[in-house]
Order: sequence, then structure tokens, then C-alpha cells
Amino acid sequence: MVVVDPSITAKTERLLLRPLKLEDADDILLIRSEEECMKYTSLVASDDIEKTKAWIQGCFDSPINWNFCIELLPSAPQYSTESPRVIGMIGAVRAPEIGYMFNTNYWGKGYATEALKAFMPMFFDHYSGGEFERFEYSVAMTDPELVASQSVLKKAGFKFAELREKDFESAVLGVRDTMVFKMERPT
Repeated sequence: MVVVDPSITAKTERLLLRPLKLEDADDILLIRSEEECMKYTSLVASDDIEKTKAWIQGCFDSPINWNFCIELLPSAPQYSTESPRVIGMIGAVRAPEIGYMFNTNYWGKGYATEALKAFMPMFFDHYSGGEFERFEYSVAMTDPELVASQSVLKKAGFKFAELREKDFESAVLGVRDTMVFKMERPT
């Protein structure tokens, strides 16, 4: 079982990145139940808490997953005690591939860029050839229609690498092209 060491965290001005836990299921469900959020994935939106718990457990069971939750810090403008504790997720989906996903209420506020900039040094440190494989780069995949995600990747230092035609099937949109972005290990 791959459960991220709870001492591995990153803090930014507005966010805390910390390991995903099974107790996050209610907040993760808010994200996974949003059709707009899920339409560019291989899964359909679901409001089934048991499926969400199973998905989290699947992350723990996979030796190639390394996932974190993104929380708003009390200093963030949108912070409220009524808000979900977890507003997004980020991690190594299938290292060296990384991915992120946010509750749509938090789109367009710069949180994804902020989280990705904080996550990438953690990624390269984790995958540096000690206990885990060393990767000289990371990749992120996005749909050509997801211009905002492409912007996030570029702001965080990723470069467009290639367009793969008809290589991904969205459960909602069908067969799609994929834009691949790449970040080299910093020297």
C-alpha cells in the first residue's frame, strides 16, 4: 500500500498541500460529482461516496500513485469555515505523469498554478533515484479544449511537447486528442 508519508507537505501563501487520506472522501466527492470537472477524465461524475472511498483506496493500492490534497489556508480570500476543507487534488498519477483537479468553485483564482508550482519540487525530490525511481522530467496531459489548464501548465514551467491524436477516451466526450506538456528536472 502506498500511503504518502504524512510529514511530506508544502505550504504556499494560500494553500496547504498534504497527503490524501481516506477521511477526505466527503470533500473529494464534491469534486468527483461535478460533471464539468470530470468530463475530461475517463470517469463519469458520481455522487456515490462509496465509489469515492474506493477510488481513494485505489490510489493507496497503486505503487505508481503519489497523491496530495489541496486545502485553503485561513489567510486565503475564499476561506470560510463552511467551505470544503479540500478544494483540489494534485499528484503523480502514473509517474512521471502528474495531474490535478479542483472543485469548480475554485477555478480561475490562480490556485492551480500556485499548487503546481509548490508540487513540482516535491515531485522531483521524491522521484530522485533514492527509494523511488528517478525521473529526469515530468509530463502532464490535457485536452486541447482545456485552455485554462494549458495556461496553468505554462505558468508553472511546463512546455508543450506534442499533440497525440485520438489517444484518450473521455467517458462523456468520447475519443479525444491529448496535448502533452513536459517539464525537465531542474539542474
